[in-house]
Amino acid sequence: MLVTAIEGVVENGTIRLREPVSLAENTRVYVIVTGTSTAPATQIHSPRLANPDQAADFRKQIVELPPDAQL
Repeated sequence: MLVTAIEGVVENGTIRLREPVSLAENTRVYVIVTGTSTAPATQIHSPRLANPDQAADFRKQIVELPPDAQL
């Protein structure tokens, strides 16, 4: 894939290129924004037991109900 860097600026919400560029219709372009700071993505961590010995307290029991059981 051939890559060409073209500099531009945003003015009133529109990207304006610094110099005229002639591109074919439907040419795929990528915009890379530099010099901005963004907030880090929020990460949600799985809960951890403070004391792994307590894991037995969370053991599940499976109870099979008859097919005609009312839920």
